[in-house]
Amino acid sequence: MKDDLGRRIKRDYEDALRLRLPRRTYAVIRIDGRGFHKFTAGLERPYSRALADALDLAAIRLAMEMIGCRCGYGQSDEYSFLLTDFEREDAPLWFDGNIQKMVSVSASVFTGAFNAAFQKIPGQNSQIAAFDSRVMVIPRRAEVLNYFLWRQLDASANSLNMLASAHFPHDELIGKTTAEKHEMLHGKQINWAKQSPDFKRGRVVRPQPGGGWAVDLEIPIFNRNPAYLDELVPAGE
Repeated sequence: MKDDLGRRIKRDYEDALRLRLPRRTYAVIRIDGRGFHKFTAGLERPYSRALADALDLAAIRLAMEMIGCRCGYGQSDEYSFLLTDFEREDAPLWFDGNIQKMVSVSASVFTGAFNAAFQKIPGQNSQIAAFDSRVMVIPRRAEVLNYFLWRQLDASANSLNMLASAHFPHDELIGKTTAEKHEMLHGKQINWAKQSPDFKRGRVVRPQPGGGWAVDLEIPIFNRNPAYLDELVPAGE
């Protein structure tokens, strides 16, 4: 009776909402910090190396966990990971494409790894960070490249805004264009172009030829050096 009841409950209720990704395509999982305006309130401004390092360690931990992960791109409080399953005819898809599993496990692994890394850093607060996760299917390679370009453009805009906010009150920045923010910073002898590359353009975690994963802190501007993403995003079927 117990087994029959369990099968019926799973069939009628649990499996009724079980969605799976299509096979032989590109999947992107994006992890975002939840309520990070409050979490980062006491951190170094405009950019926190402690925060970035913990995010990178969490990204490597998750990349190692996910079957078919090709790379991850991080900026601000988020990381986007590319997964594929078309390199071989029998290539597996993480959790067989079960969307509930993919988003729940990716969020929990990233959250646990981030908190473990961040709380080991001397002088950091003891708050517990939380991350959410979403998964999307992008059928065309060109759109995958556009996705990562979009996130990098967002990274640069966020980076400039954070730098400007560290030196000017919010009221003075309302309605200001990008060019005007640069001009305001130049008036204080501050040049956004001279900030660390990873804080301007983001970071990439990528597999290494000998095994393992590493963080690239000096990635190029994607639309000026398309060969960089070309190497990371495999061609589909």
